[in-house]
Amino acid sequence: MHSLNEHRGWLILGVTVGVASLFLDQVNGQPPASLDLPFGPITRLASPDGSLILYGVPFQKGVNEGPQLWLEDGRTHQRQKLLDISDSVSAGWSPDGMKFYVQDHSSSSSTESYIYDARSLKRVDLGALIRKSDSSISRLASGHAYFDMERWESPEMVIVHFYGHTDEPPVVCFDLRYRVKFSGTTTKLEQHVFPPDSKGCRG
Repeated sequence: MHSLNEHRGWLILGVTVGVASLFLDQVNGQPPASLDLPFGPITRLASPDGSLILYGVPFQKGVNEGPQLWLEDGRTHQRQKLLDISDSVSAGWSPDGMKFYVQDHSSSSSTESYIYDARSLKRVDLGALIRKSDSSISRLASGHAYFDMERWESPEMVIVHFYGHTDEPPVVCFDLRYRVKFSGTTTKLEQHVFPPDSKGCRG
């Protein structure tokens, strides 16, 4: 954990951010492996039972317009494109392998996080659920806003870290956490809204 960490244009003090803050592996106490595309060292990531594989396809001139995230069935070898990567993406499996998350950092000012059912590929937009349930964050969500899937709490529930800063004056920094059930219920766990200091936003 860094005491002062610059993350996507703003600063966080004393908070572990990004994929490193996801759930700890129950066996060895280490963060589970994740894809960090297109620049991470891992380009293929199998589900816990090995039946499905998340993998990255790099940019190939004349073939695609940019890097992509795909899913392959290891038994049938059927493949499905999940996402065109405009900036960077993180992805990883739930402990039971029934779902996976995709964290789409589409620009310097935005991150959205999704949960996919591994078989049907039905997608839950975590940021959309939070926006719908908590109208008080509409001004916050219109600025530099990052919805990070922080960790799994159960097969049907995750913790989401929502943070960033507004763009229109008076500029404020914000740092919130929600418990999100895929059925649509969200619970705000903590909220900090504060003005930036000389070093930017710190939480």
